[in-house]
Amino acid sequence: MKLSYVIAALIFVLGIGLVIFGMSGTAEVTLLGVSFHPRIAKGVGVIVAIFSIITFLAAWGGSEGPHQVSRRG
Repeated sequence: MKLSYVIAALIFVLGIGLVIFGMSGTAEVTLLGVSFHPRIAKGVGVIVAIFSIITFLAAWGGSEGPHQVSRRG
């Protein structure tokens, strides 16, 4: 279960890195040999950060134990 937290944290860092990378003052940003507008990097970074938060919350909610339900009878 702890691996899920690490993966979610790494994805969040990737999203924040894309947002910071997109804040550069240049007209085009080059990432892995592909050049594109910085606004695209910021948008993808925000989306990745949101999905990583959702992933973290899903991992946290899935790590709870089963709830005991008493039956009336």
